[in-house]
Amino acid sequence: MRPDEELLHGAVDIHVHQAPDIYPRIQDYLELGRGARQAGIRALCLKCHNFPTVQMAQTAQQSIEGIDVFGSLVCNLHVGGVNPIAVEAAIKYGARQIYLPTVDSANHERLVGMVGQHGKGLMVKGGISKYTQEAPRLHLLGNENQVSRELREILQLVADADIILNFGHVSFAEMKAVLPLAREQGVRRIVVDHPFFSKLSVLEQQTLAEHGVYVNYTAGELLPRWWRVSIADFSGAIRQIGPRRMILSSDCGQIHNPPEPEALRMLCQLLLEEEFTEEDIKRMLHHNPAELLYG
Repeated sequence: MRPDEELLHGAVDIHVHQAPDIYPRIQDYLELGRGARQAGIRALCLKCHNFPTVQMAQTAQQSIEGIDVFGSLVCNLHVGGVNPIAVEAAIKYGARQIYLPTVDSANHERLVGMVGQHGKGLMVKGGISKYTQEAPRLHLLGNENQVSRELREILQLVADADIILNFGHVSFAEMKAVLPLAREQGVRRIVVDHPFFSKLSVLEQQTLAEHGVYVNYTAGELLPRWWRVSIADFSGAIRQIGPRRMILSSDCGQIHNPPEPEALRMLCQLLLEEEFTEEDIKRMLHHNPAELLYG
């Protein structure tokens, strides 16, 4: 077996998308789970920007032997935004990751120039209504950079459940404000996703990592439609921050990207060509995400 294929055995992908969804997806959650299991992947955490994935995860877990499948919730407008009641229910269903706002965040509109969608390659089937387009975007900081009671309650729910808090698509300023509060309330597992997509500088990424945040580099940032970074700069940033605080995931599921195992295989091969050791890659693709997801 080639090293790139062998590295998939035991991999843990904490960020992957599936159908059904209001965005076009390349696979449904059962096809995704079966393909990942066949490649030797140990676990997946399913993500949807609009609804919780915990029910899909439970069904996949019961239907597919040999792989663990976990669910998540994203605090977007479709679930009431920064809504502790939705978060509480998702956690009771078994969610292992709670995302702060993504496509409905004020920062997402700054990043891609539109709300609720990503532009070419990921548009809502049938479009978005005028009402939804005009709904206020989600920003985590109020007057004098205060954090709402609702967000504090979500942080406590995440801490009590000892699961992952993911910063979603919010701004670095919002991350900086939320991070110390999360730590004070006992949140132990914090992730920042696809930082090149989110236009975080390597210094900002390093600052978060130095405060205990795991930085999740995704195959999607290297793939053609949403290309954000060269493999040389991607690799250089990993070396600067260090594999101990890094995660690798696919962030795939879009029709323009390869199926999840192939995206991870490509990512492993590129890192091998950049002279990372197999142990470094396993640290980022196996061990770190497993520590976050399983505890």
